[in-house]
Amino acid sequence: MIHIRRIARGHSIGALAGAAFLLVSVGGALAFSGGPLDGLTNAPGEGNCTGCHGSFALNSGAGSLTISGLPASYTSNTSYVVRISLADPQAARWGFEFTILDSEGASVGQLSPTDGNTQTSTGGAFSRTYAKHTTAGNQINTPNGVFWDVNWLSPAAGAGDLTLYVAGNAANANFNTAGDFIYTNSRPSSEATVSAVPGPVASAYLRPAFPNPFNPRTALSFSLALARSVRLSVYDVQGRLVTTVFQGELAAGTHRYSWAGQDSRGQLQPSGVYFARLQDGHGRDLNRPIKMTLTK
Repeated sequence: MIHIRRIARGHSIGALAGAAFLLVSVGGALAFSGGPLDGLTNAPGEGNCTGCHGSFALNSGAGSLTISGLPASYTSNTSYVVRISLADPQAARWGFEFTILDSEGASVGQLSPTDGNTQTSTGGAFSRTYAKHTTAGNQINTPNGVFWDVNWLSPAAGAGDLTLYVAGNAANANFNTAGDFIYTNSRPSSEATVSAVPGPVASAYLRPAFPNPFNPRTALSFSLALARSVRLSVYDVQGRLVTTVFQGELAAGTHRYSWAGQDSRGQLQPSGVYFARLQDGHGRDLNRPIKMTLTK
């Protein structure tokens, strides 16, 4: 979104919340057009740009904000190009911000720009990751409508159902907050079902972590119907290996290990969502990964 602020003597910096990154002096006002602050997508717990651009009620204009490229059912560890399209017959300057969240409200997957019109950032009250416009992405004096493309790498298996939340500003290019229409939209995407692996590969059961959420450690237990080689590992929400908790041969029966929120070098990891995976000696998942939340 595109934000304007007038700074008066005695106003606190905190009172200027809702502005964005790049400052451009325009007629005594400060125009923040390089991208909105994190946390204005209308997602759970968040606001939207009507806090500043308040001429009209949310979604009351004659335009539209649409989402494409995010499938109704996504496949883990797969790249998608998400397109945000914003149109309004009265607008000539444009902005947007979106985030993709799991059922617990945490950002999942990895966002990255496709060109100079978009950027990503992480922050806000919930430390979520956002895609948003750049100054070039305002596409000023472009009538009727625009679109932005952003790459999204889906998370590792086990992230579950997701929702994309987006807000868009269809501005009239008068370089103040008056007369702009704000739109919001959302789109769910469920995790594609993975077919069960037949035979002995399916003869294992990875139990939910306990406690969960946890701090400082959680227990990971699983049962094996047959003696076999296994690897129990922890991954972050972007599918990167954090640490291997156990790797080797085990007898049939129940086995229990713990993870203290550290990577393979013993460094404590930040608060967030992680996944435990139980695999055989060939790297095949024996079960669906389980989700864990580390809190501090």
